[in-house]
This record gives sequence, C-alpha cells and structure tokens, in this order.
Amino acid sequence: MTGMIFGKKRAVSTVIGSVFFMVLLTAGLSTSYLVIETQSDMLTAQQTIADTEIHKIQEKFSVSASVNSADNNRLAVFVNNEGTNPLQIDNIWIINNTNSQAPATKFDLNYLDSVLASGYGAEILENKPLYLTPGDYNIKVVSSIGTIKTVGLDVNGINNLKVKMMIDPPDVSIGENATAWIFVTNVGTTTLLNVTTGPIIVSPLSAVVSASPILQPHTSLAPAESTIFAWKYNLLGTIGTDVAFSTYALGVDEMTGNQVKSNNGTTTVHLSNNDNLGTIITQTLLSKPEIFMVLPSPFGEASSQNGLWGVNVVNPTSQPIYVSKVVINAITPRAQSNDKIFDSTTGSAYCNPTAVQPTPSFWSCPSDNQLVWKNTLSPQKIEPKSVFPFLAKVTPGSLAGTQADLETVVIQTNVFTTLGQFGKAGYGSAMKNTGSSLPNVYLTKVPESMSNNNIFTNMTNIKAGSTVKFNATIADFDAGGTNVISSGSRLIVNIPKGWTDVNIVSYDGFAAPVYQSFADTSSQITGVLTGDITGGGGIARTIQFTAKAPPIPDTQMYVMYVLADGDVNNSFPIGPLAEIVLQVTP
Repeated sequence: MTGMIFGKKRAVSTVIGSVFFMVLLTAGLSTSYLVIETQSDMLTAQQTIADTEIHKIQEKFSVSASVNSADNNRLAVFVNNEGTNPLQIDNIWIINNTNSQAPATKFDLNYLDSVLASGYGAEILENKPLYLTPGDYNIKVVSSIGTIKTVGLDVNGINNLKVKMMIDPPDVSIGENATAWIFVTNVGTTTLLNVTTGPIIVSPLSAVVSASPILQPHTSLAPAESTIFAWKYNLLGTIGTDVAFSTYALGVDEMTGNQVKSNNGTTTVHLSNNDNLGTIITQTLLSKPEIFMVLPSPFGEASSQNGLWGVNVVNPTSQPIYVSKVVINAITPRAQSNDKIFDSTTGSAYCNPTAVQPTPSFWSCPSDNQLVWKNTLSPQKIEPKSVFPFLAKVTPGSLAGTQADLETVVIQTNVFTTLGQFGKAGYGSAMKNTGSSLPNVYLTKVPESMSNNNIFTNMTNIKAGSTVKFNATIADFDAGGTNVISSGSRLIVNIPKGWTDVNIVSYDGFAAPVYQSFADTSSQITGVLTGDITGGGGIARTIQFTAKAPPIPDTQMYVMYVLADGDVNNSFPIGPLAEIVLQVTP
C-alpha cells in the first residue's frame, strides 16, 4: 500500500514538471519571437530610412515661377526633373512677403499633373488655377519625400523683370572698393531682349570716389533665366555713414516689342573704420618690433664693389623703443666652409661697411659672415608707429678656393631693443666666384641715381589721401664695366592694398611697364629692361610713378616690395629685394 502511494506521488511530480517546462518553453519562444520581430521591424525601418535618404540624394529638380498678366496674374510653376528617378510633387506653399499678415498657404496637387519621369518637365498648376495679387512672393515646391525648392516671384501687374541688389562686402571700410551686384530674373513667360540696368542712384553721392562701368551691358533672358550685372565703387566718407544704392532693370518683350521695367532694387552699405585696410604692420598683444630687409643678389665678387644691405625696423607700438644692435647673418650651405660672405679680416676683401644716411656710423664685421650695427651707449630711438632704416654699403667677401658658385645664401637678421631681442629668417642672397654684377633695388630722391645721398628705403609722414611720387630703381653697384645686369631683366614693384590712382610717369631704359591691379586693391608694376645695366657708367634705371595714399583716420604702416628678376651676364639669376616701409598719417 505504501509503495502504491509513493508511485502516485512520483507520477504527479512528473506531470507538474512537464507543465512547468511547457510554460517556460512557451515564454521563451514568445520572447524570442518578439525579439526577432522587433529586430525585423528595426531592419525594415532602417532600410526604409536608407532608401528614403538615397532617393533624396538622387532627387534633383529645378523650379521656376511666373504669372500671366493677360490672365489676371495666373500663377504658373514649371518643374524639371533633373534626377535619375521619377519625381512626385505633393504640394506647393505660397508665402506673401509683401503682406506679413497673410498666412502661408498650402495647395495640394493633382497626381496626374505632379508625377514627372526622369528628364521631363511640366507646368504643375496647369489644371489648378491660382491667381496672385501684386506683391513679392516665395513659392515653395515640396516633393513626396520632403525635398523643398524655393523660388521668388515679384508680381507687379505686367512686370516680368525682377531685380535684387546686394553690396559686397556689406560693411565697407572707407577708401575700400565695394562691388554692387544686381541680380535680374525674367519672371514672365516670354523672352526679354536687350536687358540692362538703369543708373545706380547713390545717396549720399559724395561718398563715391570712383565707379567702374557695367561689366555686362546687355543680354537676353528666356523665361525663368537670370543674369548678373556688377559695378565696382571706391567709397569715402565719414565713419558710420549709411550709403544707399538703388536701381532697376529694363528690357524689351520679344512678342510685343513693348519695354518692360522691373521693380527697384535697393540696399544699404555701412562705412566703417579701415584700420585693417592694407595694414600689414599692426600693434599686437605681444608688443614687438617688425623687421624688413634690403639686400642684393648676387652679392658680387670683387673689392671694387659695394652692395646695399639694410634692415628697416618698425615700431608698431604706441611707445618709443630703442635699438642697441642689429645683426645680419649670412649662412652658407657648405659644411666646414671657408666661404666669407662678409669678411672680417682686414685687407682687400674686408667688408668695410659704410653707413648710408640716416643711419649712424656704427657698422662693423666682428666675425666672418656677420654684419653688425651696434651702439649700446646711445641706442637708436624709434618713435611710436614709425620706422628707422639701418643701411650700409658693404664690400663682398670671397668664396673658398675654386668652390662652385653659391646659388643661395641664407640670410637671417636679429634686432636688439628695449622690448627684447627679435629675429627674422627666410631671406636669401647668392654669390658668384667670378664674373658677377652686384644688383640692388631701392628708392631714390633723383631718378637713376646711385649716390648714397639719394638712396632711401622708407618714407614717413605721408599724409592720408595725398599723392606720392616714387622712383623705384635698379642698379649695378659693380664699378667695372665687364659684368652687366642683362637686358630683358625685370624691375617689379608690388604696391600695397589701399593705395590707388597709380600713374606711371617715366621709365627710361624700360619697355612700357605693365600695370596690374588685384581684387584686394593691391597692384603691381613690371618693367622690362631694354638694354644692359653696368655699374661702370654710374647710371641706374628708374620707373617713376605716383600713387594715392589710403584715406585713414589713424597712423598706419604699409610695405611696398621692390624686386628684380632676370640674370647677370645672361647666365646667373638675380633676386635683389627692398621691403620699403611707408608710414601714412591722418
């Protein structure tokens, strides 16, 4: 009896265990199914999103809009499918820019009018008449996958030309060039001929110093086609003045022959301070002097020659600084070389530096390849926002033995001041073993002069807005007549931005110089020598020109680069440099 009871208990336990197992199995399968179904939904959603994004990327279409004035300004919207997939336009929105109280209105489209195959276009409102009152509108066209294209439309009865005007930059520094852009669009349904603009009205007119002619005088515009007209203006006036510009466009309707006139396009530009106009030397948080060089290249090869070397030290701060030492280092590329660019040994090759006014006579060559100006007892004072030149005529040294010519000699300069010691590298000269001229470039008081009394490399106290005369000069400081700066070599003058009204006065010894202006208002003069230059004749060659200083409210410093390109004896390249510092005061 007892065994039977135990057998029944075991049977009941087995049944309960089986039921519990089935419950767990069912729950596990249900959970797995839910997880798999969720993952499947996520994958499907991700695939749908990816497909939509791909379709958006591939979806390309253009939109134009116009009104038919003969039919009460009925709106026509042209859509062209430029993508690779069929295009469906769901709706359009019309926003009235003239009446800010009018709500943006949505219009759904007929499916038959709004589905376009790839490469096809259609007027999507052909079977849905919409009429617009005169005003300025934005038409937004929305595709079935959410791509939005917006087109502007100006409805003025029979007005089929729309003008929009802008000034670049919107805030113009006084004395700076500004460009007026006029965007003209044919918003009608017929071609317009001889489209041009009326005169630009500027108020106050006194703010305009000069203006260029229209860059594109006439054109024809098909429906929905646009064009751009442009003027360049040089503006001058009181800081803070708002200068207003306005104009319109004109054309002739090809169908009727009637003249069509656009709306008035207007814009305003604000005249601001031009502290940054063309300023390449400014006072920074770290008050330090700026360094600019004058150097020959190549640096000759004989004791009968004397090349012009110099450093223009600029004080861009508002306090005086004092300079106690200027060092020019010449570094040759040959290891353990006996090349002596500056020779410290007393003799025929001694560097023998001679100061060029207004530099005090404290030059020496204390060691080979170092040219030093030094006066610790009475350092040279440089006034605030000014410049002082340290110039010297120096005899070239010699290259070691029969070593090859030095195509490049690295030049580095260091300046010791009451603000500390500062240096500048990146300059280069050259040196020949035999047979070399000694080319230099600089400014002179008298054209074609080689006299130390006439040479200068900086100008101070130039009045803002005044016209300044420059004599940019190239010379061969080789006293002999055998070596020459070859005919065909070029004298190059890079005029800093902000300097205007450049006029070439004379150019004896050069072909007619080429003048080129650039978008940032900087410019360049290039003159090609028509004959050789030899130092034996004591005559240099000069391009004389005038330029108008920028109209500035505060003292500013500019750098004019005078350079040369060509060769010596038709065999060795030249590359003299003069970084001319110009101080302009109000």
